[in-house]
Amino acid sequence: MGVFDQGKIEKLTIGTYENSSYRKRIELGVFTAFLNPESYAVSYTTKLNGVQAIGTDKAVQQYIASPSTDLNLEFLFDGTGVTEANTGNALINRIRNKAKFAKESVEDQLDKFYKATGQYAGDIHKPYNVIINWGNLEFKGILAEFSVSYKLFDSSGFPLRAVGKAKFSESISPELAEATVKSNSPDLTHTRMVKAGDTLPLMTERIYGDDKYYLEVARINNITSFRQLQPGTEIFFPPIEKVS
Repeated sequence: MGVFDQGKIEKLTIGTYENSSYRKRIELGVFTAFLNPESYAVSYTTKLNGVQAIGTDKAVQQYIASPSTDLNLEFLFDGTGVTEANTGNALINRIRNKAKFAKESVEDQLDKFYKATGQYAGDIHKPYNVIINWGNLEFKGILAEFSVSYKLFDSSGFPLRAVGKAKFSESISPELAEATVKSNSPDLTHTRMVKAGDTLPLMTERIYGDDKYYLEVARINNITSFRQLQPGTEIFFPPIEKVS
């Protein structure tokens, strides 16, 4: 890791999967946030049935079920180029020969987001399931709601900035739900962000309890130099029975 990579910002990523077992990843369906959200909200609910005995003034709440958890995220889609052009240290950017940023339109950014999350996928006859990763957040679910507010326009009326509000609802298969009781189970799909000092054998040992699977993990992730992992890189660890 170079001295200029130590402060690299980890971006929120959305990985796409065929169904709620999260065993088959769609390789071309990964979305990386242009700008990280300022915050996110997780909501939990418990379904209860209030039973009140005759002659009492208080009800006894009986547990029925725990509905799926919801994750609410707000994304900024910026097509002005201003945000990227003014990030980082100008001297460091020149030293690193950082290329001039080619701005991407708001519509193109929204299109990428929706293709990865809510758009109907003809091959599986539904939208993709997703795994959202950011820092220590890992959320498995499906896009339930998405609304866009356009905030800034050019002289021709084309949007230059938009805010997207997304609600993802937790969605996991019964088998995965059972395995999730042990959150570090090797039977689960895991995605991890590389941090300073990480090596692939070390990360593989944390997930599987044995580093012998690191070559298979490297192959799945198209990693050719597993001893020099870039901090901020997302690594996909499949269920243990997927590797040999």
